[in-house]
Amino acid sequence: MSDPTPLLFGLYEQASVGCGGAPSLWTHPADERLGINTLKFWSNQARIAEQANLDLFFFAEVLGFYDVHGGNHDAALKWAVEAPANDPLLHIPALAALTDHLAFGATVSTTYEHPFSHARRFSTLDHLTGGRIGWNIVTSYLTSAARNFGLDRMIRHDDRYERAEEFMDVVYKLWEGSWANDAVVADKARQLYARGERVRPINHEGAHYRVAGPHLAAPSPQRSPLLIQAGWSGRGRQFAAKHAELIFTAKSDPLEIRAGLDDIARQAVANGRAADDVKSLTVLRVVTAPTAIEAQQKYDQLQSNYHLQAQLVSYAGDTGIDIDRYADNEPLTTHTEGMTSYVMRPGGSGKPLTAGEVRQRFARVTRGTDLILVGTPAQVAEKIEEHARISGTTGYMLNPLISPGTLTDFAELIVPELQKRGLYRTAAQSGTLRSRLRRDGADHLPGNAYGARFRFVQD
Repeated sequence: MSDPTPLLFGLYEQASVGCGGAPSLWTHPADERLGINTLKFWSNQARIAEQANLDLFFFAEVLGFYDVHGGNHDAALKWAVEAPANDPLLHIPALAALTDHLAFGATVSTTYEHPFSHARRFSTLDHLTGGRIGWNIVTSYLTSAARNFGLDRMIRHDDRYERAEEFMDVVYKLWEGSWANDAVVADKARQLYARGERVRPINHEGAHYRVAGPHLAAPSPQRSPLLIQAGWSGRGRQFAAKHAELIFTAKSDPLEIRAGLDDIARQAVANGRAADDVKSLTVLRVVTAPTAIEAQQKYDQLQSNYHLQAQLVSYAGDTGIDIDRYADNEPLTTHTEGMTSYVMRPGGSGKPLTAGEVRQRFARVTRGTDLILVGTPAQVAEKIEEHARISGTTGYMLNPLISPGTLTDFAELIVPELQKRGLYRTAAQSGTLRSRLRRDGADHLPGNAYGARFRFVQD
């Protein structure tokens, strides 16, 4: 029997007081998220993650307040539901300077960003981190964000993906095709930094963007950052199979996860990629202590600081559906431009949840279908091992319930148990983020990647 392969582990974060997953738990006496405006808070988080050899420090992002519930943003601000929303990209250089190995993922929307400025920003981050950067590609879902960028209403779900496809073409052209590998000479004696004939404009003209180029940044360690994606809808899976190198899912049922991952792998192969080109992280919440009784006490204290109303504000923002407008027995509308997977029943029945089912699901900190493990370190590690075996996920994204307590407990209590089982690396990784995830250790997109077709080719 072969030795187990270490799983990937990341930390899910937001530059917000109320982090997605359980936004009201900042009220917990042990939580320190009121310090999110300070570098001290984030430095502490990054140091713990670095010392624990986590693979990824991941930042989610929103571009508007959650104002669907009650028709305004009052409840979102009362409960700090993913608010305030600071810019996570500004955190990364500071945290990268404090760490040597920790990699970072950052969420940027293709709906509101411009591909030219985005490509330069991520090339800069790739340079400054030594290739330790990944981009989480999202299409956005908040109507408030649409208004912030001058739109009267949210762009339709599938239309956002079509816009994203062109966005990807533009950034690939900039990252992969604008500068040749040998463009940079950097020779003082010859007084030559780069050869102009080896740097080209891209002259992109499409339905949404016109970009002349050339790319303003010289090729970075990865050229294209590691590409991350979290869409679980049919269109989202199609997009992931074409572009993503790492996906994450908030599902908990291991069989449902396996079916979804198998579907994405099949589509990836149909796109000419290898099935294992797409790695995965499953969102995980952990409550642990040296004894089962202590772990249950910890959970009970979390529950006493968890508030359903805050979670329903979050749900309304995610889906575009204000639950307070529905009676318990009413099925939810399926006509939403938000996160449709949060509206439908699990298992692919094609039927929506009722409002009562949503209220029941979110009544406890377990959030119904979320993967939350409560127990001793040995019990939690055993459950992780079993879940990974059945689901086929290549790793987990730790979603903190309190900060930094959840991360500290994971690092000090769970990691040693996972290491005993061969499921957690015992040494820090080096090199670019992409090289760490690929069997061949390559820094750049592989030749079978969609983005590789845009590479600089000598005429």
